[in-house]
Amino acid sequence: MVHAMKEITRLHVPSDVKYTKLVEDFMRSLGEQIYPSDENSRHRLSAVMNEVFTNIVKHSDTPSLEQMVRFQFEFQSGLLEISIYDNGPGIMIDDHYPPYPESLVGQRRKFREVIDGVVIMTILDTLSLEFSFDEVAYDEDEAALNFAELKSHGYGLSIITKIMDSVTYKFIRPGIYDWKMTKRL
Repeated sequence: MVHAMKEITRLHVPSDVKYTKLVEDFMRSLGEQIYPSDENSRHRLSAVMNEVFTNIVKHSDTPSLEQMVRFQFEFQSGLLEISIYDNGPGIMIDDHYPPYPESLVGQRRKFREVIDGVVIMTILDTLSLEFSFDEVAYDEDEAALNFAELKSHGYGLSIITKIMDSVTYKFIRPGIYDWKMTKRL
């Protein structure tokens, strides 16, 4: 039996929004290898990278720790898996940072509400979360009424969960988390 070899590419970028275009350009170039004849899919992957990078720079401790944002791309058997380390306190649930109490495992909760749906967070185990997107019918009149109630953040994660097939967030050790996003090619 022949097994497909895993290909790994790494990118380390200074934690500063001025490098966003570099990250997007890198993903566009990588996207040309993955989707040579599908420009729309390349743009989607570039949008994911933009959102992930800017979220880590803006919402984690990576910049203050003068850490690089580290991406790892793995290709194997028709899958693209992107891992990004996040330096920060983690995601608090019911006054708990990871590791979460066993009593929370298996719970599915609303993480963020956006105009066209809800980002859902599922507690997989005491160390891991999975994010997904539940789409709702978009009613322009109702959206205008509820727009003021929507939080000004969470849109990036909604874009990421819509484009990628799976999105997980795992506690590695205090202050270190691994965002893992998978896309079937």
